[in-house]
Amino acid sequence: MARLLSPPVGLGTTSIEPLAGPRTVSGGATQSIGNFTQTFASPFGLWRWRLSFPAMHEGLFRRYRGWVTALHGGANATRWTFFDPDTMRFQEAGVKSPDFEIATGKPWSNGMPWSNGENWKTSRPIVPVASGADLGDTEIRLSELWWGHRLDVGDYVGFFPFHFGMYQVTQVYERGYYRIWPTLRKAVTPDDFATLAPVLALRLESEDAASAGRGLVVADALSVTLVETLDYDVRDYFAD
Repeated sequence: MARLLSPPVGLGTTSIEPLAGPRTVSGGATQSIGNFTQTFASPFGLWRWRLSFPAMHEGLFRRYRGWVTALHGGANATRWTFFDPDTMRFQEAGVKSPDFEIATGKPWSNGMPWSNGENWKTSRPIVPVASGADLGDTEIRLSELWWGHRLDVGDYVGFFPFHFGMYQVTQVYERGYYRIWPTLRKAVTPDDFATLAPVLALRLESEDAASAGRGLVVADALSVTLVETLDYDVRDYFAD
């Protein structure tokens, strides 16, 4: 059985480029005798991304090339927590903390950090799902808590626990009631939560979809092209 891998700790990106979006049926349009053109939108299609990475060397590059090798040209998949650099600011999402504390983290109540010297990292709140939605649905409802009624067209959202999928808001019907693309990869219930840090399962598009060249000083110009692996396929085929 195929494996579901985690990316190397500390692996950041310098560029995130979507390479595929909603697909269309029959070329996307038909034309009538009266010269009226009817287009057809389709809810199917998979996320496809090109991720580029900063120059690296030594330990981080060893972890990176091992990760690329372990993906086996698409035979295995990887978890990827999607960081949207354009997501709403912490204060917009409901975090009532000053910028300095957000940047440096928060210590324990006694003013001390963790044993490694690091504070608690600030994260954006999670929002309860207001009503359930089935696998394949294109509409979601979120509760009014935190940012649940503040999403707008273009925002990315995901769900947890145990949900691989990332969705982009394409229409706001009313506050808290949204149309999304792609279709839900897994049913959601009122016991689930929405998050602004969705997790995707991705695999290499092909055997040559990753670069791992090493220059004289550092490894640079590194990138991977990854395609979404559906939630139910992860559970059926990538469980090792």
